[in-house]
Amino acid sequence: MSTTNGTIPAALAALIETAINIREALGSSVTQLELAIENEAAKRRTAKEVREAYEADLAEWEAEAWNRDRSVVNGDGKPKSPTVDQIKTLVASERVAAQRTGPLAKSLAMSNAAAYDHEDAKAALEQCVKRFRATEAASDLTAAILNAAAK
Repeated sequence: MSTTNGTIPAALAALIETAINIREALGSSVTQLELAIENEAAKRRTAKEVREAYEADLAEWEAEAWNRDRSVVNGDGKPKSPTVDQIKTLVASERVAAQRTGPLAKSLAMSNAAAYDHEDAKAALEQCVKRFRATEAASDLTAAILNAAAK
């Protein structure tokens, strides 16, 4: 594919330049993909750890709530304990309050934030995978064209 003066035809030179650019883009895409994989893994671990910490806080809080003395003095001066169904209702409503503004609020907010961060990292990883595949396909196509031109 040489011209009479020994230079590369302009079309082939442009194709070679494109191939070089695609190779550089592929290298960059690999680096970005590696970083996205690392970030997603770190966010997944963090979300799991924070969720487990929240679940431990919740379990401790529920144990204390269920074991709390809830007896009240009735009209004849004798203590009366609520039924199990009444305690279930009380614990459920107290849990909601504890999650909103009480002792569970901070750990629940941290758990939710870590879960959202993990979801964002997963989305970024998916984008990097798609970008890598597109760049890889362009690289394969350019390589095929160069191989055909070299024959």
